[in-house]
Amino acid sequence: KMAYKDISRGVRLAADHAKYITWLEKDTAARQTAYAAITTPANRVKTERVSGYIIPFDQNGTGLVYLPARLISATQNGRGSALATTIKGIVDEFTFSTTEVADLTTPDVLDNVKKFKFAKLTVIQRVTTATTKEASRITGRQYYRHENDSVTAHFGKKVAADTYDSVVTDIKTKTAFNGLFTGSENALASKYRFVPEGA
Repeated sequence: KMAYKDISRGVRLAADHAKYITWLEKDTAARQTAYAAITTPANRVKTERVSGYIIPFDQNGTGLVYLPARLISATQNGRGSALATTIKGIVDEFTFSTTEVADLTTPDVLDNVKKFKFAKLTVIQRVTTATTKEASRITGRQYYRHENDSVTAHFGKKVAADTYDSVVTDIKTKTAFNGLFTGSENALASKYRFVPEGA
C-alpha cells in the first residue's frame, strides 16, 4: 500500500529530476558559470607532478618493465600541499624516480606506452565540516557542502613478487596512511579509494 508520504516524495523527486534534466541541457559555458558562482579558486587543489616510472602489476616473471608515469612532486604549493606531500611519502616505494631508473643497469623502459591506467590511490580529505546548508547548484535542494581536498597518486610493483593486493595491504598498514583518517573530526570524515590497474 502506498502512503501519502510516498506520493509526496515522488512529486519532489520528479521536480528534482526536471531540474537535473535542465542542468544536463546546459552548454559547457553555462555549467562553468554555475560552478564558478559557488567555487572559490583558492580552494582548488592542483597537485604538482614530475616525470617518473612505475612497474605495472600485470606482468609475469622476473623481467620488470618500467612505464613512464606522472608522479607527485616533492615540491608542492597552495591548497592540498600537505596532503599531496603525505601521499607521495606513502606511495614512494612503489614508484621510481627518473634518477632511480637512470642508475639501474639496462632497465627495460617502454617510453612509447601512452595513457596506461596505473593502479591509484585517491584520498578525499575533509578540510572544513559545514554547519549550515547551501542550495545545490543543480536541484536547489539544501545540503551540507563540506570542503574537501582530493589528491590521487599512482603506484605499481616494487619487486617482482608484489601483487596489487599485497601493495594495497602494505599501504594500509603505514602509519602515515592511517594518520590521515584518525584523530580529529575532519580526519574521521576523510575517505580513501583504491582503484586497480586498468580500471
